[in-house]
Amino acid sequence: MYAKITAFFMSGTGNSYKVAKWFSESMEGIHTGLQQIREQQATVTIGDNDLLVFSYPTHGFTAPWLMIKYIFRLPEGNGVHVVLLPTRAGTRILGLSLPGMEGTAGYLIAGLLWLRGYKVRGVAAIDMPSNWTALHWGLSDKNVKVIVDRGEQKVKRLAQTIALGRSFYNGFIPLVLGVLLAGVSFGYLIIGQMLLAKLFFASDKCNGCSLCKQICPKQSIQMLGNKPYWTYSCDSCMACMNFCPQQAIQVSPFTLFLYNYIGTIPVYFWISGNLGWSFIGQLPGSIWFLIQYVYILSSVALAYRILHHVLRIKPLAALLSTLSHTKYFRRYKSPGVSLGNIHRTD
Repeated sequence: MYAKITAFFMSGTGNSYKVAKWFSESMEGIHTGLQQIREQQATVTIGDNDLLVFSYPTHGFTAPWLMIKYIFRLPEGNGVHVVLLPTRAGTRILGLSLPGMEGTAGYLIAGLLWLRGYKVRGVAAIDMPSNWTALHWGLSDKNVKVIVDRGEQKVKRLAQTIALGRSFYNGFIPLVLGVLLAGVSFGYLIIGQMLLAKLFFASDKCNGCSLCKQICPKQSIQMLGNKPYWTYSCDSCMACMNFCPQQAIQVSPFTLFLYNYIGTIPVYFWISGNLGWSFIGQLPGSIWFLIQYVYILSSVALAYRILHHVLRIKPLAALLSTLSHTKYFRRYKSPGVSLGNIHRTD
C-alpha cells in the first residue's frame, strides 16, 4: 500500500479538482494531499512509496501546454507510481449524454512520465460538464448533476481498482482518433490557443478588481489601464470568465471575424509582390509557414492591443458586450467547489 497520495490538478472551474479529490478520498487509510498545477509551482517532494494522481483538462484533443511543461519540472521518477485522469467535455442534449474526446491527452502525458522514470498504473478519461462558456452557455443544474454523478462513480471505481493492486488503461479508441487528429492538436498548441486568448475582453461592467489576474493558473492576465489584458500564454481554462463577480468578461464574434480576416492575408505574397523580393518564392514551404506564423501572431497582438485601449471607453465596451453572445450565457462552476478550493487569491 502507498505511504502517501498526492493528487495534482489543473483546473479553471473545478472539474479536474473534483476528480482529484474524489480519487484521493476513495483511497481510505492513506494520507492524501491536493496540489494545484500552476505556472509558478512550489518544490514537490516525492517519496519512493508515493502514488501521484494527475487530473487535467483536454485541450484540442491533447494535453494542455501547462501540463506538458509541468511533467519536466518534477523530479526523476525512480519507479514511483502514477495515475492519469484527464477530464473531457461531457454534455447532455435532450436527455442524451454525449461523451467528450480526450485524444492523446492521457497517453501523451503517460509517455512523458514513463520517459522520466515513473510507472504508469492507470490512464482513463473522465467526462465532466463542459465549461467552455466562451462557446456555449453553462449546462443546466440537472444536466450538470447527471454528468458529475457519473463521473464520481467512475473515479471511485478506478480508485478501488488501484487499491486492489490492479492497473487500468482505458481509451485506446480515443487515442487512435487523437493520433489521426495530431495535426489539429499541434495547430491548437502552437497558434489556436493563442488566438482564443485574444477573444476575451472586459465589458463596461468591469470594476478593475483584478480577481481574474490573481486566480489565473498560468499568470496570463495583466492589468493595463485597470482592465484585464490576456497574453498569448492563456490556456482558456475559463477561470476568469466563470468566476468574475461582475460577469464582465466576454467573448465577441466580432474579434473572431477580425482575426480571421487578418490571419488569412498571405503576407509572404505581399512581400514578394510589393517589395520585389522575388527570391521568397523559391524558399521552402517551412519558411513560408514561419513568415506567416510570425505575421499572424504579431498582427493579432497589435490589433488586440488597439482594441484593449479602445474598449476603455465605456460606451464602446458596453456596445461590444451587447453584441457578444456570451453576455447572455449562463456561467459554469463545478458544483460544491469554491474559489478558495482551487485558486489562490493572495
